[in-house]
Amino acid sequence: MENQAKIDHPAFWGQLLMVGIPGPRMEAVARELVRDLKVGGVILFARNIESPEQVWELTRDLQQEALAATGRPLLLAVDQEGGRVQRLKAPFTLIPAARDLGATSTPDEVERLARQVARELALVGLNVNLAPVLDVARSPACPQWDRSYGSDPETAANYAVAAIRGYLSGGIIPVAKHFPGLGDTVVDSHEILPLAQSGDPQREADLLPFRGAVAAGAPMVMTAHLAVPEWEERPATLSPVALKEWLRRRLGFDGVIITDDLEMGAIATKLPAPQGAQEALAAGADLLLICNNWQAAWETARLLAADASLAERGRESAARLNSLRENLPRQGSELKVLQEYFARRS
Repeated sequence: MENQAKIDHPAFWGQLLMVGIPGPRMEAVARELVRDLKVGGVILFARNIESPEQVWELTRDLQQEALAATGRPLLLAVDQEGGRVQRLKAPFTLIPAARDLGATSTPDEVERLARQVARELALVGLNVNLAPVLDVARSPACPQWDRSYGSDPETAANYAVAAIRGYLSGGIIPVAKHFPGLGDTVVDSHEILPLAQSGDPQREADLLPFRGAVAAGAPMVMTAHLAVPEWEERPATLSPVALKEWLRRRLGFDGVIITDDLEMGAIATKLPAPQGAQEALAAGADLLLICNNWQAAWETARLLAADASLAERGRESAARLNSLRENLPRQGSELKVLQEYFARRS
């Protein structure tokens, strides 16, 4: 039976967090985050990954703990874009960089590749891929250059939508990123806050792939730590103009909005993660991503619980996330199925 935490308790707000955990096994910190804070999701990095069997065991243990604590499965995510951003190495399918796929493959081939990757993620118990990238990178000076399918908006849209279809048909939730597009930037949001360079208040080139993703039924969109001067001075992650006005109202997106990592320099140089999360939630985000500092996750939940002005937003985001989580599979494939699959690939 689900343990419903009251809205003034940190565990209510824990469901709005996706967090990183320390290592490749279920240990005290991970157990505490899932059982006591009742986080809504966990993101895996290289530090959490050793082999297909080990990932299967980790996701199984995390889900068992979550189901016992809340009655709902966790969102279990990984960055498996391709190129330089893919956490799962061989024997998993290795994905070329998006720029190379856009130049050498067809959208149908990208869809088939995404379906194959989705099958492997599902085999090890993952259910969310933080991909594809929808940024329309204009030039090699853009930090997203190799992660972008192309410099033409229609090309980027066609390939990204194909990837979304492939992930969905393979049973994995794709995440369209990074709204409202990092393709017209020249600095890295991991370090400092980029400013949009296009000067177009409608951001037609950058938003075209996101319009396609919404039409294709993308369940999740990730925010960009990006300031659009034509909209307002705050980063899109913290901007109700970006999230409520543009993404929700103008683009008609009604799924889950997840922030990019709130510990990245573009946000953290101005705001600690808990305060960044507070502003992101107020701006319209639903799922707050904290990748490294598990103490910051607890501090965030306590800060949100103490802010009565966020109660309505919290309930709205919780309902959206609960709907998504209730439709997730409760467990991955049997270990034997996974082992047979990778044995055939070796």
